[in-house]
Parts: sequence; C-alpha cells; structure tokens
Amino acid sequence: MEKLENIDPRWVYLVMAILLTIPILKPVGLALGMDEGTKAVYNWVESLKPGDIVFGDVAYAGGSDAELSPQLSAWFYHCMKKGAKVVMVAQWNTGASLGYKVCQAAAEKAKKDGYSAEYGTDWVYVGWKAGGTTTWRQMQVDFWNACAETDHLGNKFSDLPLMQRVKQWTPDMPVMIFSAGSPGVPTYTNYFVGWPLYVGNVAVQAAEIVPLVRSGQVKGNLLGMTGAAQYEVLLWGGGPTVKKMDAQSLGHLWIIVLIVLGNIGYISKLRKKG
Repeated sequence: MEKLENIDPRWVYLVMAILLTIPILKPVGLALGMDEGTKAVYNWVESLKPGDIVFGDVAYAGGSDAELSPQLSAWFYHCMKKGAKVVMVAQWNTGASLGYKVCQAAAEKAKKDGYSAEYGTDWVYVGWKAGGTTTWRQMQVDFWNACAETDHLGNKFSDLPLMQRVKQWTPDMPVMIFSAGSPGVPTYTNYFVGWPLYVGNVAVQAAEIVPLVRSGQVKGNLLGMTGAAQYEVLLWGGGPTVKKMDAQSLGHLWIIVLIVLGNIGYISKLRKKG
C-alpha cells in the first residue's frame, strides 16, 4: 500500500494523456448540466428577428482563447442563423485580430449551412479603436466619428450597407461582451445604462459576474468552457467544445484518483510506523 504514495510519474502522465485523447477521438458523452445564464443568452438570440442589430465586444486575447473563442463562435453563428445583423467591436487591441478570425470562420460555417453571412451586409467587424471608455461613450452619440468611419480591415463605413443603420449605438442594440478582464464588462455597466447586456466570461470571473446577473444589470452569461459547451448543446446538440469538456472532466477525475491513492499510501505508512 505504501507504493501508492510514490507512483511512477511516467504512469501518471501516460494515463492522463490517454484520458485526454479518448474523448477527442470519440466523445464519451459525460453529463453536462445547463446553467440558467446560458439559457438566457440562447433564448435572447432565439428571440431576435431578421434584421435586428446586435453588438459583440472582444475584450480578451490569446490567453483566454480556449474559453472565450468557442463562446464567440457559437454565439456569432447563432446570430447569423437567426438573420440578425452583428457589429463587432474590440476593447482589447491584442485580441482584435483573433476575434475577427473567429467571426470569419463562424460566418463561413453559416454560409455552408445555408445562412446569409455576407461581410458588410450581415456583419461588420469594427475592431479596436483608441481612446478607451471615452471612445465607447462617443459611439452612443456618433458611431461613425468615434470609429474614424473605418472598420478593422480599413473599409469605409460608407461602403458597408449595414453601417448605414448604425449612425449611433442606441439602447435597442444589445451587446454581448466576451470578457477576460479589464477593460471589459465595467465599461458597459458604468456607461451603457439602459442597454441589455449579456456576457461571456472566463471561469475565474464567476464571482464577479454573479452579482451583476442577480441585480439584473447583466441579463445572461456564459461561464468559461462549460458555458461554450452548453451553448453548443442548445444550438447544435453538441460540438467541439463538448468533446473538450469530456476530456477536462476525465482529467480532473484522474487527479482526484491520484490524490486518493496518495493519501491511502501515506496513511498506510503512518499506521505501519505506529
């Protein structure tokens, strides 16, 4: 029994590798709960009518790609499926290009599935603009001027049909914020009073976002990779992030097993000495 306290690390890593690989190749289908926050975001997008304008904000960078990009991808695809028009901004300069690639890939998937997702008509990626919260507040008054009348790709707003409808960012244009920190959600809770706010955040921000949801400032939220997987289940019945959740769960289970075995070995050694 004492050997359990000193398991060869090579076996530990080998078993971990196997447990992480199997679900990716063949999903296990472990139980996945459904948070009310996830349902709220999904039901909001489901309620959108063709032509409705919504905003998305990329307030994260590569370090949070695994958690937030799947959220953004599923949400953006869902908007295209419903015929909503999406305008994307980015509070993080370091994540602007990443967010564009995610949206572009989701748009291509939507097109292949038979939905309209034409750039300039169905969606526009405005991206990052200098000036911080001052610029975001100016977007409410004169969106074109605040953004120098150009999108992330350098296109002029005057050449993009969708932007003819976005001269101001008004409260009838809700926003989904994909946030990994600051700047992020506070920009909207402080300066966008009256705007319906929805959030996709990294798991470690759960304690920060829950009070905002309970107070009604945030209408719904996706929490980390779990939120992305739940959204994929509602939208497609499954998806790539669901597979990753299986792998993550099995990895966590193996760690728990190792802790239990290590403690059994330790207790056995103490009893033998006693």
